[in-house]
Amino acid sequence: MTYNSSAGEVCAVTVRTSSGPRVFMEVTLDTWPYSSGQAKDSGSFTSYAGPVYKDVPDDGQCLTWSGSIDIYFNSDNGNCT
Repeated sequence: MTYNSSAGEVCAVTVRTSSGPRVFMEVTLDTWPYSSGQAKDSGSFTSYAGPVYKDVPDDGQCLTWSGSIDIYFNSDNGNCT
């Protein structure tokens, strides 16, 4: 996940350590405690899923993000305003 201050956007990508055969991959960005509409890219990819973009969260909001590669999943939240 990265932040572009001039665009006021956050970007996320799920990246494999090395390219390989197509596998299911997914990346999501959303806000918490209420959703402003999930940004998501998923499918069968060789290297990465995304990028996906969201505006910087409103005051009192946090970002949530997740990524999947095949059966492996990770998620986190933070970057609260």
